[in-house]
Amino acid sequence: MNGEGVRIEKKLKKVYDEAGSIIDVQLYSSGRGEHAVQLSSSRRLIVNLTNGTCSCQWWQIRGYPCKHVMAVIKKEKKWVYDYVSLRYKAQAQRTCYMNTTHPMETHDIGFVDDYMGCVVEGDVVDDNFNRRFLPPKNLRKRGRPQSTRRESQSQGKKVKRCSKCGEVGHYKNTCQNPRADLDADYGGGM
Repeated sequence: MNGEGVRIEKKLKKVYDEAGSIIDVQLYSSGRGEHAVQLSSSRRLIVNLTNGTCSCQWWQIRGYPCKHVMAVIKKEKKWVYDYVSLRYKAQAQRTCYMNTTHPMETHDIGFVDDYMGCVVEGDVVDDNFNRRFLPPKNLRKRGRPQSTRRESQSQGKKVKRCSKCGEVGHYKNTCQNPRADLDADYGGGM
């Protein structure tokens, strides 16, 4: 290992194996350190080793080289571990976790008595505080949950329509419209 953890070593090995699928790597600008990486889908990506960027954004987000950067590193015969973010180095991990954390003292905090279900002991506990703990209210109702949609009251009802006058709400045998009788007689005579 070169200062990285075992997990990063495995990830770098996997990315290194995937870098073989890159078709071609060409130098764009040696002064800026830009390379063009040709993919099998005829797509080109730009890798800048000096700025630490790749146009796929993998390297900037994750902190270790993507397969495009790995192909450029292979072609340039550079050291892969120089392009891994410092946050993955063992020294950075040691710095993060070098301070010890001491547990808090709990001598003034009460505890729940299993038999009574109440808070007992403790310096801050008073009579108003000491009450029975109840289980949370369950908002779900008992039984199997309803799986089909309820139809509204008006949905699915047929509308009554008169065949004489065409109005809604009655049939032809109860039709009170005098104009409907005249129209029916006139229409039948033709």
